[in-house]
Amino acid sequence: MIDPVDDLTRPLPVATPCPIRMQFAEPDRVHTVVLMQDLFEQWIIIQGWAGRAERRGRCGGKSRPIDSLEAGIAALKDIAQRHQKQGCTLVS
Repeated sequence: MIDPVDDLTRPLPVATPCPIRMQFAEPDRVHTVVLMQDLFEQWIIIQGWAGRAERRGRCGGKSRPIDSLEAGIAALKDIAQRHQKQGCTLVS
């Protein structure tokens, strides 16, 4: 609660304490993938990418809803395999 006197405000119902995040690197690009719940407790995968050095300004992102945590983890594994086949290195 923001105000101890306020009896209407309730904490947000977030089931996981932190998102699951992976970052991949290429020589000229960085890719980030996050699995998390939104404020409506819907699982979502957010992907983002950006160029390094000479490719500045080239960036983007997308998101998509996922049915469950298990489906999200399976999707993360698929994304990781695809990035590694393309020559990306898992950074974190």
